Amino acid sequence: MTPIDPSKPIDDREISELDEILAAVPDEHDPLDVAMLDGYLVGVLLQPDLAMPAQWLPLVFDAQGREIEVGNDADLPRAIELIMRRYNELAACIAAREPFDPIVFEAENEQGEVLSGTAGIAALEPWAAGFLQALSRFPSLQARAESDEDLASTMIGILRHLPLVPDADSEELEDFAREQADINREMPLADLDDAIDELVACVLDIAEITRPNRPVTRDAPKVGRNDPCPCGSGRKYKVCHGQDVH
Repeated sequence: MTPIDPSKPIDDREISELDEILAAVPDEHDPLDVAMLDGYLVGVLLQPDLAMPAQWLPLVFDAQGREIEVGNDADLPRAIELIMRRYNELAACIAAREPFDPIVFEAENEQGEVLSGTAGIAALEPWAAGFLQALSRFPSLQARAESDEDLASTMIGILRHLPLVPDADSEELEDFAREQADINREMPLADLDDAIDELVACVLDIAEITRPNRPVTRDAPKVGRNDPCPCGSGRKYKVCHGQDVH
């Protein structure tokens, strides 16, 4: 059997397969669905402190990180393979600051009709909920946002898609409602496509804040192989100190 390339992106068929495996986990374990998983993985990847798979992977299948239960024995290694491939795909995009396609399912009304316009933006709620799961499980990103206004305002660009929770602390609820109203007024979204573009931009902006790309710099100008050696010997670099390099 040909080994699976761990960097190979998962396709639509595999996304459906993974969603079915996660749906087969007993409800009492409160597993993530595949859209929530996608937001969760991004939330894990954006942490200032690297979280290892052994820390975050069990929480995909069980909210308390208990022993993993799936439909049958063959499902678990397959699920882990697909999750890690998606993780690696997202990690590569974030590291390169390249846009990616979030796993999102269009929202429908009670008649099964796809919602359009601003109503369709509700499709991002599960993704944002998964992102919030990562923030609650791995608090370093949230802690940094408390002292970094740029980071906090950028994160609202993702969390704006969460519904207001009536039983939340009244002060927190008021603050969140105000922040949602502010960003909706300052950065209105036309439809789901517009919202996805903005969400991805926020993810890449957060990455730039928490893990900025720094250009490689040299302490001294590069010396050519046939240039005089900087040590002053009079010999060419390639036959002097350059021998250790080349």
